[in-house]
Amino acid sequence: MKILIVTATWMEVKLLINEFNCLEGKSNFFKQYEFAGTNIDVLVSGIGTTFTTFHLTETLKDNSYNLVINVGIAGSLTQELNIGEIVNVVSEEFADLGIEKKEEFLTLFESGFMDSNDYPFEQGILKSTNSNGLFNFKNVRGITTNKSHGRESSITEIKEKFSAQVESMEGAAVLYVCNCLGVTCYQIRAISNFVEARDSSKWNIPLALENLKESILPILSKLSVAVN
Repeated sequence: MKILIVTATWMEVKLLINEFNCLEGKSNFFKQYEFAGTNIDVLVSGIGTTFTTFHLTETLKDNSYNLVINVGIAGSLTQELNIGEIVNVVSEEFADLGIEKKEEFLTLFESGFMDSNDYPFEQGILKSTNSNGLFNFKNVRGITTNKSHGRESSITEIKEKFSAQVESMEGAAVLYVCNCLGVTCYQIRAISNFVEARDSSKWNIPLALENLKESILPILSKLSVAVN
């Protein structure tokens, strides 16, 4: 079993990798570890879709993995999720890739530049691999943007347009690359904040990261036991 963990920043996996045995540091953004008899590579892709797409594609070209797990923090677009809650993001959309008109924003599918079922999209949606009971987290839909929303006007727009519960800056890029290359992929996120008028005093990143670590470790142990 060989697993690739993809994250935007070292901060988001620091607590997790403290539990791993470091084998080799290939570069500042790619290191190899071992945990419970499983080989785990960690790719820190950078923030946003451009860096993530490039570094993940390069990594998958040079290495073979049984599965990829995108982990990190996310903002909640709904009050139905709690700060610190762990979610399984089962579908994604690029929420800022399209055309802006006078009164509205059109995705590439709505504008006619792409067919909504062009591979690997399904009705404009990117889907993660079915976990088949591996995770017991709440399944949610996500949107990916290259900016973290913090203005009331733009937040209202994305909430009205997209039926999503969480927002990240990398999720759709990971699913797009993995689906194109036929690699099993999952996205596990910890809610660090609500997507609202920006007020970082309401965020709780330490809680989100602690819960993320405590949730991912049992999954990795389960995968190791299943293989052995």
